[in-house]
Amino acid sequence: MSNELEQKRQEFFKKLLSYNLTTYFITFHPTEAPKFGLVKRPIFTNEPTPLAIPFKWDYATLRKLLYELAELLRPEEAERRQVQLVNPGLRELPYVGVIAISPTIFAAIQLVKAGEVAPSHYHTPNAFRFILEAPPTGAYTIVNGRRIIMHRGDVVLTPSWSWHDHRNEGESDVIWLDGLDAPLIWYMGGIFYKNYSEIYKVDKQPISHTEEDILATYGSGLKPEKDDIGVYNPLLYYPYSKAKEGLTKLSEKSNVDESEGIVLRYINPLNGEDAFPTMSLKIRIIKPKSQTHQIRKTEHIVFVGVEGYGTIEVKGEKFNIQPNDIVIIPPWEKYRIVNNDDKPLILFSYSDEPLFRKVGIYKEEILK
Repeated sequence: MSNELEQKRQEFFKKLLSYNLTTYFITFHPTEAPKFGLVKRPIFTNEPTPLAIPFKWDYATLRKLLYELAELLRPEEAERRQVQLVNPGLRELPYVGVIAISPTIFAAIQLVKAGEVAPSHYHTPNAFRFILEAPPTGAYTIVNGRRIIMHRGDVVLTPSWSWHDHRNEGESDVIWLDGLDAPLIWYMGGIFYKNYSEIYKVDKQPISHTEEDILATYGSGLKPEKDDIGVYNPLLYYPYSKAKEGLTKLSEKSNVDESEGIVLRYINPLNGEDAFPTMSLKIRIIKPKSQTHQIRKTEHIVFVGVEGYGTIEVKGEKFNIQPNDIVIIPPWEKYRIVNNDDKPLILFSYSDEPLFRKVGIYKEEILK
């Protein structure tokens, strides 16, 4: 190509940009686009090349920093006192780079000390709490008037638009993992948020029901004919005791597929689908002295250690994982979970799998 033609092209591309326009050649072309500086790497590739990268956060470090933060921020001024997990592959992205563990999902660990209250609010992003540490009694979340007790390993949902506050009347602190679809909702331009006190002039909701009421209705396989609590998934509470019981019973059977470990999916009892329309939640057990097959899927998946010790092998790295450690695997990266210990390894996970399924691009490979 002549220098004259190249110069004309460059001038025209600048002209396009001045009109807030561009063209495939300088944005999507597999080999030419990166030469022009608008994109740093090709957009159209033979296989996914996600922006997020595999990464691990040690819980010991997260916890230490969370308590340092607690010395600097009071709960009433912080609204939510948490340490957010930032994927190193996203740090340069405007706005979302500092709020995202992946382009679609959020992760943080949050602290409510004994005697503290995190005031009530609502927001459009769906959220859940996976409990990492909790007192024997007294720590709970209120969701649209429903009190939900929090024990280690429990999953508590705060769906889109639902009022929720967190209270700790126990004798020790409570810490949990926050999982939200906030980056996705922000990108879509769909964030709505409001403090309870703006309307009701108080920070805490009145309690009308308990977690026992929830489990006795929606958790029983029966749906109250006239009851509607106004959220996508009314089951709000998944106790760890029931999840572990299910995993243990399945692990005793000889005909269970263990290619990904023994996996249970948290579902919405109204439709049998994922707990959220945007996020899947799962828990799995890897038996002692065993490992999964090599796995790759189109999803951003976040693993959290629950019980036991193991290793997640991905892209030439080995992430040793123990209780409360957190690891993210981006789409289409091959990984394997290894348990060389004498005790079972239990991992909780959440991902954006439902999004990939809804737009018709979900794909998986389980390789021996």
